[in-house]
Amino acid sequence: MLSKLREVLDYVDYADSEVYTALDHLPDYRANESSRECLSQAESYIDNVRDMLLEVVAKMNTVDDIEAVS
Repeated sequence: MLSKLREVLDYVDYADSEVYTALDHLPDYRANESSRECLSQAESYIDNVRDMLLEVVAKMNTVDDIEAVS
């Protein structure tokens, strides 16, 4: 389960990279402001998901470490 969560984290990083690239390549026209806002919000959601997954993985690592010692 922990390895699957780490795999999900990798895909979150890939998605974040794609959003960043899209924002970076979006021409700086006024008509694109709405697109920029949507991409920025998506980036925020991705950051939130990454933080939540990292917290879960950290807790699972602790449990795994404790079980390995026991």
